[in-house]
Amino acid sequence: MSLNRLTYKLPGRLAGAVAWSLEDWKKNNKVARLWQKDASLWSGTDESNWLGWLTITEEQIAHIDVLKHVAEDVKKARFKHVLLLGMGGSSLCSSPTSTNNTSSSV
Repeated sequence: MSLNRLTYKLPGRLAGAVAWSLEDWKKNNKVARLWQKDASLWSGTDESNWLGWLTITEEQIAHIDVLKHVAEDVKKARFKHVLLLGMGGSSLCSSPTSTNNTSSSV
């Protein structure tokens, strides 16, 4: 199977489950519903409170001047080290490879 330019191969039973799930997402317009923060995609309780990552880019761009000010303060203070704390998927950013691939030197 191919997804965008990526390919993958799964054992038969798992491949069938993944194919069914992909078809379900297409047929029920679930990608659009995800972007609308539709909690009914899961249990329908409080999941919509945990989907802020979907709009974080727009929110950060709206406050770009604040971020630029922080960057200038960091440059002026000549920071040499940063401690990045996170939980869940956000802590993956702390790997040197991820950080080097997405950030430049200050």
